[in-house]
Amino acid sequence: MENKVLTKEEIDHFMARGWVKVKEAFPRELALECQQFVWEKLRPAGIDANDRATWDKPMHYLREAYSGGAFDRCNTERMADAIEDLVGHGRWIDRGVYGKEAVVSTWGWWPVNFSLGAERPWTVPTKGWHWDGGHFRHYVDSPDQGLLCLCIFSEIGPQGGGTLIVEGSHRVVARFLERHPEGLEPQEGIDKLNLEHPYLAALTGQNGEREDDPGRVERFMGAWHADGDGFRLRVAETTASPGDVILCHPFLYHTPSQNHSGVPRFMCNQKTPLKERMNFDRADPAAYSPVETSIRRALGRG
Repeated sequence: MENKVLTKEEIDHFMARGWVKVKEAFPRELALECQQFVWEKLRPAGIDANDRATWDKPMHYLREAYSGGAFDRCNTERMADAIEDLVGHGRWIDRGVYGKEAVVSTWGWWPVNFSLGAERPWTVPTKGWHWDGGHFRHYVDSPDQGLLCLCIFSEIGPQGGGTLIVEGSHRVVARFLERHPEGLEPQEGIDKLNLEHPYLAALTGQNGEREDDPGRVERFMGAWHADGDGFRLRVAETTASPGDVILCHPFLYHTPSQNHSGVPRFMCNQKTPLKERMNFDRADPAAYSPVETSIRRALGRG
């Protein structure tokens, strides 16, 4: 497949590790304009951008979605082309709302991270680890979510509340889902895999490990771990700037992280449902998308 935005190296990184960052997927100035809009939406809750004393909750959830103005202009062709570089051009249901002929597309929900966990030493959490898709039954070829898109509207530096991800975990999930052709409800599948996979059991505390166990950061983030299938796993912290988008494999494990930076983190998620189920047996090998290829490799099909 011909790529429009991502390089071969970026696509290889995505297939191996389960994510890739697209810098300036939409303009920085638009991202900051959207951030200001969200600040105004926080005002009825008594939160003032210019008064840190009002930032009294570590995390504030705006369970709303927005469109119009700067939000519509964030629907860039660069972002859409990058998404389709991974899911396949012409296979994404919502492609028509992006680019010069954009119609209304909404951006939400908004978990605004002011200072989550700032009172505790920074660590790799045991709670919250999941792959996305709480609204559908999961199969290895599910079309409901081609990618998870983390859309960034603020500066996120180290220990600044960036999403934590388990690089390589998309391969573990792919093989797990193949063993369950009947499909699994999302939390059912996550709970089951966390119990049966030794690395994930330790990561999520199922084996009794605690967040404050010494050496946890070094153990999970400092080195790669090879599981019983030979899949290499490591926890990584994402950092980004306003306008960046982090494109994640639909099977990638991730969780919120603590924010020790003193800078509020603004982001939202976008979903990319596909027009039809993924296909791992295409007549033309060149027609496989990188998402499909990564799953095929995890399943030992090439």
